Amino acid sequence: MGNEFLNCRCCGGALDTFSNLTVCKHCGATNFISDVTNRNIIQLNHANKLRQEREFDNAAGIYDNILSENEPSADILWYRTLCEYGIEYVPDPVSDKYFPTLHRINDESIFNCSFFKQAIELSEGEEQKTLLKEAKYIDEIQTKYLNIAANEDPYDVFVCYKETDIESGDKTEDAELAEELYNELTQKGYKVFFARETLKEKLSIDFEPYIFAALKSAKAMAVVGTRAEYFTSVWVKNEWGRFLKLMEKNPEKQIFFACDDPEQLPRAFAGKQAQLLGKANAIKNLADNIDNFLKESKEGLNNNNSQTVISGEQQQFNRILAEKSEKFIDDLSQTQYGIKKSGIIAEINKANAIALKTNHSYTSYYSIGAIWLLISNAVSLLAFYVTISATKSKPGSDRYEVQHYAVSLTFSLLFVIIGYLIIFSSNSWLMTFGVSIIVALNVIMFTKAESFTAINILLLIFNPLMILYIGLVGKGNRYLAANSEAVKEARNQIEALSNLEELARKEYNGFAKMALNEYIRNYKASDDVQIKEYHFDNVKPLIVEGLNEEVKKYTGLTDLNDSQSYNNRRSRIMCSLIFCAVATGISIGQFLIIASPNVTNEIAGFLDAVSR
Repeated sequence: MGNEFLNCRCCGGALDTFSNLTVCKHCGATNFISDVTNRNIIQLNHANKLRQEREFDNAAGIYDNILSENEPSADILWYRTLCEYGIEYVPDPVSDKYFPTLHRINDESIFNCSFFKQAIELSEGEEQKTLLKEAKYIDEIQTKYLNIAANEDPYDVFVCYKETDIESGDKTEDAELAEELYNELTQKGYKVFFARETLKEKLSIDFEPYIFAALKSAKAMAVVGTRAEYFTSVWVKNEWGRFLKLMEKNPEKQIFFACDDPEQLPRAFAGKQAQLLGKANAIKNLADNIDNFLKESKEGLNNNNSQTVISGEQQQFNRILAEKSEKFIDDLSQTQYGIKKSGIIAEINKANAIALKTNHSYTSYYSIGAIWLLISNAVSLLAFYVTISATKSKPGSDRYEVQHYAVSLTFSLLFVIIGYLIIFSSNSWLMTFGVSIIVALNVIMFTKAESFTAINILLLIFNPLMILYIGLVGKGNRYLAANSEAVKEARNQIEALSNLEELARKEYNGFAKMALNEYIRNYKASDDVQIKEYHFDNVKPLIVEGLNEEVKKYTGLTDLNDSQSYNNRRSRIMCSLIFCAVATGISIGQFLIIASPNVTNEIAGFLDAVSR
């Protein structure tokens, strides 16, 4: 008889009798045991266990082996039928009886299934009656599910992934990647089946009609897996396995894969290209590839006004070009687009550097010039004070001119040197002109004593007015003009930068043309394979995103340089008022010292008192 531990077809419990019709003491299910079953108990127990664990394809493989090696029997054929419809026997919570639950809707009625029809032909009596009863129940469930599925809107993409890890119970990395893909495709306007979102409001027992509707209507499936075991987990394999069978009937469907290592892909995926998750922007690239495929499919539909099978050659080229596009992005800096972009950025940096420098120069050079002018005036005041104090006489007297002419001349030369330091530091023609006049006036004062009073009155007026005019009006200041020109040039270059997308498209089309020629040579492809308009979408998001970031960055920097002119202008006005007040005070002091020696004596006395 063989192994005495043959397991029940419904609950998996051990059967303790071996008659042709055996009732399970655990669940009450009727089991039909043929001679073939008795000879293959170990294999059948394994297959039934797989079926109860919803690994229907693996179980079907074992049943097929048994059928190929033995005469067909009704019980084995029935088990094989159950795999076709994904039947799992589930206990009823009230009666504890086991009822079939459908996990694989099929367009074909179970009564038309070849395995079932052969099982009915080989059965009789109670066995046949039981099989027909269960088949009717399964058919009713399928009809109900088909009605639900018929009311579902069609999907564009089915995202297949492992939601939780069996050992830890935590959400997998695959779930996060699948969600990213779902968001990418949804943003592109596609209806996407993503279990966590699509089924969140559905009862768990009713998942199947919605899964079936999505598998049947979706033109593309994306399988995301970071581990080999995730690809072969029960529900993931159930979904992609069913989709592959649908692809055999409908060549318009296409399946895409994303994994860490193509070697880990199941054997069913052999020869199919996969997106490597370890590469940058892998999910975005996968979404772009799916987008390209769906656009191609839609294009064919529109051109022929009917559903058209997309050329397998075109699909293969689309996938190869999408992979090669990653190299295009990596080598982007070496293309004409990359070279021109680098040149434009260099010009923007150059213009902004000029703007930054001239903004600084606008205030700093003026401040340096004005401060040195005030220092010159202060030195001049000191020269007069020392000369008058030493001679104890007013300028113009014989004693002043004879005894201290050399002292006055020394201070005049010192003032000339300081004056030219001002000229070199100010780098402003107005400041240079004004300082030259002040230097000349002071030299005249030292050499022509009779001109002291008149010249001092001129200096008292001229010094503050010159500072005010240069500081407040600023006409002819070349730094303001240079700053405006630099900002204008930077903005022109930024506009040129933002318009580089067309050059990138041209470069990419040339790259795609070379890839197409290589593909035709290597695969002996027909002339029907072409470069499509949407192929640029493989790289467009990365290029546009990069351009937008550069434009935003340099626009902000240029705007800052432009606005800084206002801040510098305000700072310069405040400095001008302060410098003007100081220059006025120095000029008045110098006039008083020249006009009244008594003032000098009083200052000298005050300084003597302080020094003691």
